[in-house]
Amino acid sequence: MKKEELEKLKAVLLYIIQHSKQDRRDVYSIVKTAYYAQQDHFVYRALPLFKDKIAALPFGPVPSAMYDILKMARVDASVSVYQQNQALQDVALCIGFENERFYAKESADLDRLSVSDIESLNAAIEKVSCMNFDEIVADTHSQEWHRAYSSPGRHYMSDANIAREAGADESIVSYLQDSLDFLEALN
Repeated sequence: MKKEELEKLKAVLLYIIQHSKQDRRDVYSIVKTAYYAQQDHFVYRALPLFKDKIAALPFGPVPSAMYDILKMARVDASVSVYQQNQALQDVALCIGFENERFYAKESADLDRLSVSDIESLNAAIEKVSCMNFDEIVADTHSQEWHRAYSSPGRHYMSDANIAREAGADESIVSYLQDSLDFLEALN
């Protein structure tokens, strides 16, 4: 992942943590907020808010690098293999963890977030704040989640299908896919 992509992930994570209610600063709420913000940006802007693969895990979709960063921030033993990724570790050092809640050790760099990014993040923060665990599980275990979760390998979800299931029409999905293909070609 490029430096500017990591800086964007960092800004998104710090923004979510800083703007979420105290009881919504757990790992589950944070990754679901990021997922919903990404989904919203797909549907209404036909572009990704941040670069990260969405993995289908048992409790629903999770932006995989963000999840790894949060596990590092809470010093989770299961991420020892990831500790070698210094770039992710550097982002994790900006996030603290205490009493099962995350906190920001620095402010989000708002220069990294566009107006549309902030709109999608705020919508996602509000959505998650009004839902309990079971409601989030029911809402995120979509057909695309089931397809990816039952597939062999890393269980990555299709960004186009995430947008489609959230109500994007086919012209938006097509534009999104073209944008994603272009961004991938640049890497």
